[in-house]
Amino acid sequence: MNISVEVASSDHSDFEITELYLRLVTDDFAAYLIQKKRYRGVRTDQGQVLFPPYRLFCNDRVVFSLKKIWIFHALRQEGIRL
Repeated sequence: MNISVEVASSDHSDFEITELYLRLVTDDFAAYLIQKKRYRGVRTDQGQVLFPPYRLFCNDRVVFSLKKIWIFHALRQEGIRL
């Protein structure tokens, strides 16, 4: 399992919103992000977490979980910040 961590921001709004965007990616796309986009991969027991080349701050412990609202699923994280 590969989890990609990216920064998403709104460019078309009066309010500036920036948040972290998490998604599950395939092994081929993970290799593409590492080789072409210069993401750095951190191996864990459960898989690999891919971080972008710019600086994100991580606590000593990072937790990923799955959040379900009605029929929608989303990955959630605690411990990573801009």
